[in-house]
Amino acid sequence: MVDDIRRKLLLKQLEQASMLVDNGAEQEDELGELPSMKSHIKNKSMKWKTPLEKESSSVEESLWHKFFDHCEYVRLKDRNLDFNTYYSLPKSVDAPSIPIFILHHGAGSSGLSFATLAKQLMTHLGDKCGCFAFDARGHGNTRPIDPDRGVVYDRQSFNDDFIALLNYFCETSLAELGKAKLSLILVGHSLGGSICTFSYPQMPISLQRKVLGISMLDIVEEAAIVALQNVHTFLSKTPSVFKNYEEAIDWSIRRGMSKNRISAEVAVPACFHQVSSGKVVRITNLKDFEPYWDTWFKELSHKFVSLPISKLLILAGNDNLDKELIIGQMQGKYQLVVFQDSGHFIQEDVPVKTAITLIDFWKRNDSKNIVIKTNWGSNDFEFEK
Repeated sequence: MVDDIRRKLLLKQLEQASMLVDNGAEQEDELGELPSMKSHIKNKSMKWKTPLEKESSSVEESLWHKFFDHCEYVRLKDRNLDFNTYYSLPKSVDAPSIPIFILHHGAGSSGLSFATLAKQLMTHLGDKCGCFAFDARGHGNTRPIDPDRGVVYDRQSFNDDFIALLNYFCETSLAELGKAKLSLILVGHSLGGSICTFSYPQMPISLQRKVLGISMLDIVEEAAIVALQNVHTFLSKTPSVFKNYEEAIDWSIRRGMSKNRISAEVAVPACFHQVSSGKVVRITNLKDFEPYWDTWFKELSHKFVSLPISKLLILAGNDNLDKELIIGQMQGKYQLVVFQDSGHFIQEDVPVKTAITLIDFWKRNDSKNIVIKTNWGSNDFEFEK
């Protein structure tokens, strides 16, 4: 019985993916006007620094500012962290509803994993949207205020960080938009998807009311747990040091970890910092996370399906759903889309199609965007709900 359901579901997934492409997915080469990574590497004067003026900053301004309007540090003393954040606000709020996409990256990545996706969201919506991304604890340029206090990486700590940072963003940057009707869409890749899912029920009611929906990118509980069992083999084959940024980018593409060079030229360097010898060293040591792996994805599928909010799951390639997700999909508990041409980093590999899918998800679930058309006699009438 389960095998029959799985076969029917996979056929449905393929039809949904084909419909998405046919309905307007554009070619990825529209990002091709961005300059080559080579020019960024040579221009060392473009490097920016942490509030402590550390020379080990891994991200160059010439990378992030092409995708986000702001890169700011947010000090949350209660979390003992200086968060590195990236965001763009809507250029205009003269619309019935404005979507704000809150982007949470996965383990070993950084906020700039969403750089090309953020650009496409802003482009397709005519800058009438917002995007917010950040480096989670242990990643990118987010640093502990007091390193001696130690840092843990269990799911609850990530959740608490996310809620505190999102609340801060809403009370500061988004508050400046006045009385505009804002709809937050939480988008999490891999571990980020788990954090978005488990954080939502823990948010204060005032924050929950702002959230329109949640989208998980390429994460299935059963598959994730199996993958973690093989992570030692993966880490043993993954270099932590390269001669320069370009070598790190080339390695990522050659190994199939990145399928879109434009995205890789932004996302990969953000995971490294350059040392005095000129070599680049990976910022995040995934081995530090090992004691916490079993907390990351436990009961994720059940929690995702049961959330009382609009939900979207985007999967890559031939990934299979686990039993909980299969049942939830057959019951219509969430929307499912599959990109056959993408690797694990969906937001990097196919940013155009991902943007279109997220925008469609927002429009479908935001009541301000529902238009009822009818034809009575010789006149057409439109009613905006």
